[in-house]
Amino acid sequence: MAGKKIHFTLTSLVILAVLLGACGTAATPTPETIIQTVEVPVEVPVIQATEAPVDAIAACEGKTMAYLGFGSSFAFIAIVDESMQRAADEYGVNLLFIDNEFSPEKALENAELVAARDDVDLVFEFNYYQQQNYVIADIFKEAGIPVVAIDIPVPGAVYYGGDNYYAGKLAGIGLGEYAAANWGDESVDLVLVEQQSMAGQQTLEARTLGIIAGVYQSMPYLTEDQVVRFEGENSPDAAGEAVAAQLTAHPDAQHVLIGMLGDSNAIAALNQGIELGRDVAATGIGGDDVGIQALRTGDPPGFVGTSLFLPEHYGDDLIPLGCRILAGEQVPAEVFVSHVLLTKDNLDEYYPE
Repeated sequence: MAGKKIHFTLTSLVILAVLLGACGTAATPTPETIIQTVEVPVEVPVIQATEAPVDAIAACEGKTMAYLGFGSSFAFIAIVDESMQRAADEYGVNLLFIDNEFSPEKALENAELVAARDDVDLVFEFNYYQQQNYVIADIFKEAGIPVVAIDIPVPGAVYYGGDNYYAGKLAGIGLGEYAAANWGDESVDLVLVEQQSMAGQQTLEARTLGIIAGVYQSMPYLTEDQVVRFEGENSPDAAGEAVAAQLTAHPDAQHVLIGMLGDSNAIAALNQGIELGRDVAATGIGGDDVGIQALRTGDPPGFVGTSLFLPEHYGDDLIPLGCRILAGEQVPAEVFVSHVLLTKDNLDEYYPE
C-alpha cells in the first residue's frame, strides 16, 4: 500500500515589532499579524498488511488466535483455511480453528465458546451473516478480545478483505469487453446480475452494484430493462436454477452476459445458458480452484474471468496483522486485497502450471 500524503496545518507565531522613532513605543500586534497559516505536505508511510516487524513477530510467539471460519465446504474458503494454518505455523502461533459452518446460529455459539475461554489473545471472525456480527462484536468486546473481521465487517473490528464494489466493477467491465470482442458492438440483448438480498448482506450488495456500474461503463448503450438483477441464492445448484428461470423469462435474448458473485455460481450459470441454447458469457468473483480450472481448460466456454481475491495469501496477511495488533501497533481500520480481473490471458502470471 503506497504512502499517503497528509497535509497538516502548522501554525507559526509571527511577532512584529515596529519602532516608531528613537523614543517611540512598539506597536501592539493585531490577531491578523500574530497568526499565519502555512500548508506543509508531510509524507506519512502506511504500514503494509503483510509486513510484520521483528518485535511483532516476537509478540506472536506462543500466542493463541482463534480463527472462526466461514464454512469449509466452499472451494474459496478451503483455500483460505489452508493459508491461515500455514501462516500460523510460520509465526509460531497456536491457531484455534472453529468452523462457523455457514450458519448464523453456529457463528453465535462459536463466539460465546471462544469468549468464555481465558487463553485466546485475538479472534479472526469470518461469518457470512452480517446481521449477527453486531451481536458477535458485543460478545468479544465484553470479553476484551480484539477482533479482525475477514471479508464481512464486524463493528469495531479491523477489516481485512475485498473492496467489493471495485471487485464487482472489474467483473462488469470484463463482461463488456468480452461482448465487444466476441459479439461486436451493441450486440448484448440481456445482462443478468446476481444479488443475494439476505438480511444484513451489505457486503454482497456492494459487489452487485459494482458489477452493474462496470456493465454500464463498458456498455453505455444498454437500457435499464436490459440489465436485470436476480436472486442467486448461496449454492451453485440454486444459482443455476435461478439463471435458468431468468433465461426462460427472456426467450428472445440470445446474447446474454451474466455477472455472478462467486466462481462456482458463474460456472453453474454458464452451464444453464449453454443447455438452453443461448450465447452466454459470465464472470465470477473470488478466484477459487473452480474458476481457475475453468480458465485453464476453457470448459465451460464463455467464462470470461474472475475478480481475483488471492485466497491463498489471506493467512500471509492476516497472521502478521494479528501480530501487529498484539504488539500494540496502530494498524489501518481497513486493509483491502489488491484485485485484478483474472482471465485466460494473465492466468499463468498468477498461477503458472
